[in-house]
Amino acid sequence: MIHYSCDRCKRIIDPSEDLRYVVTMEVQAAMDPLDGDEPEDDRDHLLEIQEILERLDDAESDLIGDDIYQKRRFDLCPECYRKFMKNPIGGEIPAHLGFSQN
Repeated sequence: MIHYSCDRCKRIIDPSEDLRYVVTMEVQAAMDPLDGDEPEDDRDHLLEIQEILERLDDAESDLIGDDIYQKRRFDLCPECYRKFMKNPIGGEIPAHLGFSQN
């Protein structure tokens, strides 16, 4: 039997009794062209793609590393799922101030 635990609070998740939420994240670097004035007609896009694919096989390549692309998967319990959905990128949530109706 597969055992699951919440990756946020580490609580054991029993699949027969509890809902388990799977969150997948894909992060990739956004690269803008270096020089916008350069004509695009001179580029061989297929050759560039082929070179990138060849580098994917090279484990020592720094060009396709964790700084360029990552894919992650997390299991969350229902409580942590609700917290995640309220603030998915972990930004600071402003304090809610209650004012009277005076």
